[in-house]
Amino acid sequence: MKELKFSNETVLIDRYKIERFHLAGGMQEVYLCFDQALNRHVVVKTPKAGIKDRRFKRGAEMGARINHPNVAATFDYFENNTLTFMVEEYIPGLDLGKRLETDFHFMDPSLAAHVIHHIARALHEAHRVGICHRDLKPSNIMTSADASLNIIKLTDFGIAKLAENEIAVEMELFEKDDSTLTSSNTLLGAVPYLAPECWDDWKAAGQPMDIWALGCISYQLLTGAPPFGTGKQAIGNVIKAQQKGQVTLSKPAWFGKHVNTATIENELWKIILSCLQVEPTSRPTAADLVSTCNSLCYATTPRRIGTINRFGVPYANGSQSNTGNIQDTETGDTWFFHGSEFFGVSLPEAGQRVSFSIYPGVPHWRSAPILLLR
Repeated sequence: MKELKFSNETVLIDRYKIERFHLAGGMQEVYLCFDQALNRHVVVKTPKAGIKDRRFKRGAEMGARINHPNVAATFDYFENNTLTFMVEEYIPGLDLGKRLETDFHFMDPSLAAHVIHHIARALHEAHRVGICHRDLKPSNIMTSADASLNIIKLTDFGIAKLAENEIAVEMELFEKDDSTLTSSNTLLGAVPYLAPECWDDWKAAGQPMDIWALGCISYQLLTGAPPFGTGKQAIGNVIKAQQKGQVTLSKPAWFGKHVNTATIENELWKIILSCLQVEPTSRPTAADLVSTCNSLCYATTPRRIGTINRFGVPYANGSQSNTGNIQDTETGDTWFFHGSEFFGVSLPEAGQRVSFSIYPGVPHWRSAPILLLR
């Protein structure tokens, strides 16, 4: 195992006490720290060996220019002859990529709309001050650990400046030898979300590439997989779409099965298709997307976690009802639900872990939507 730059209990510049190694990205090592001056937890990011410190500073400066509740704040930067690091807001929880791997098969329309709306707001603020993220993907979107995903913040606007040059180099290597893709963590992670123009001239690609990436993420939220696949498959499919001049996608298999969400399903699909226009100038701006998302009607009622106790009450004629109940993991209460409110990969079954909201009803309070979890 490679030796880390900092060990536990190290105190940086007599202020930031390292508590533990947090994670490693393609460009950086990240540590959870305690800010002894302001009594708060923060993360310290330091460039990996070989990353030029000058670009790291430029990245920190870019991150500091964005002040928005949906963007992780950049607090501090330090550099001397032996040490370089930036200090950012600590967001308890998991990145969206991890949530999709560990919690969600896919998201119901309301939860997906909530996530898309907040990402669009973050992009709008960044684009407003002239910053393009350039490496927008689920692993760069932090979420709180709750079922509602109350906190959604984009991270690494600054580190994206480092990734910009790294990806450019790796693209050149890939053109000469496509086997390099599997050994490039930076490029491999970015590929499913890269717009067609990125393959024509990476450095010339601008803010519309962020919009394309948001379209890819939006599709993934509703289906569980990126629209064009991953790795070489994604590259090939995007190039084919570019050659045809348009993207052809199938709607999620469960679209149209829920009367209550038919309208928002169609609206989300329109957003996805608008973002995934091959011609960059045909895509909406981040401001356009925020305006569109502002008009979406989606539920924001707090969500709970529970387990389906039963589904389907047998009738005397051999049929069964399309109803069941859920036991609330936190309170132990049981809540009624109707099968039409279930979003899953199969029919509801006892023992399935789900998230849900509750609403007043007669004779029982009703749960909706019921989203199957992993």
